[in-house]
Amino acid sequence: MTTLSRTLTRKRRHRRSRRWNWFWRLTAVCTFTFSTLALGGALFLFCTDTGEELREWAAGTLLTTQHDYWAPYTFLPDDKLEELKRQIRNPVVINSVADTKQPDVRPVDIPAPEKPKELIEIEEIDEARGSYYFKGKLMYISDPNRVHLVVTTRKDRGDLLDEFAKKYNAIGIVNASGFYDPDGYGKGTKAYGVVIKDGKILQGYNPKSGETALGITYDGRLVTGNYSAQELVNMGVRDAMSFRPQLIVNGKNLFADKPAKSWGIQPRTAVGQKADGTIVFLVIDGRQPGHSIGASMNDVAEILAARGVVNAMAMDGGSSSMMLYNGEAITRTSCPYERGRFLPNAWAVY
Repeated sequence: MTTLSRTLTRKRRHRRSRRWNWFWRLTAVCTFTFSTLALGGALFLFCTDTGEELREWAAGTLLTTQHDYWAPYTFLPDDKLEELKRQIRNPVVINSVADTKQPDVRPVDIPAPEKPKELIEIEEIDEARGSYYFKGKLMYISDPNRVHLVVTTRKDRGDLLDEFAKKYNAIGIVNASGFYDPDGYGKGTKAYGVVIKDGKILQGYNPKSGETALGITYDGRLVTGNYSAQELVNMGVRDAMSFRPQLIVNGKNLFADKPAKSWGIQPRTAVGQKADGTIVFLVIDGRQPGHSIGASMNDVAEILAARGVVNAMAMDGGSSSMMLYNGEAITRTSCPYERGRFLPNAWAVY
């Protein structure tokens, strides 16, 4: 005879058993779903042309960050990975001025403006490129003689862009040189490459290292190329720094026939000059899904070329990319700190 207590015990066991049955069923369904998605994803990434292209994009992006050691884990064929590395480490370099002994030679004649222009004009960038999208700002500076390289004087760290802007009463400003940045914790105290300020060489560099110089002369010409610090000074360059790659030289878009994925997709900063002498700053936001993923070097070169820029070069990108206007950030940095990063120098308008 079954007692009431035994009946209740059996019911409790049955309820517990049903709960565990649901748990195991849910676990089995989740495991099957995950395995199916993982298998499908692996087949897509490794067995389709689109998947291989996405892995190339990922490898190119990683190779231009401090985490380039992750690039081999995209499992690209060795020859493709080496080609991406070659394009980044050894970009094509063209001197914008053919003969350093003739500083008055100009790649493009700069005509006198027909009418006075505003010193600074801002243009919005908002574009979609198939699988990615980006936003940013273009800043046009009509008087190139108002554009200067500003350099930190701190010993413990670099300056934030808003600190540079306050020190120099700058109307507009963007980041410039790269710097030693282990795992994203660099303090921006010392720039990579050449630094020339007001005609004085503060720092030299080896122009054969792959980086190229960008300078502005005393008469407002932007020059870029494989020049030593002394050659730049001899050419009448007032301020200069170095990074890479060149984007446009003497009106030629150097990325017009290059695969976009070689440099990946990142936040970008670039500086250039139009034929009429106007200096152009460009900053593209990135690493922010829902706002802006970032741009390729091809995108940056294309944007500038479409607006008449005849000489241009990339500045440091990533979480350093940022633009301020009248003391306020008008782009969105990918740096966790909303004021951006500590920087060794910047291009400022004052």
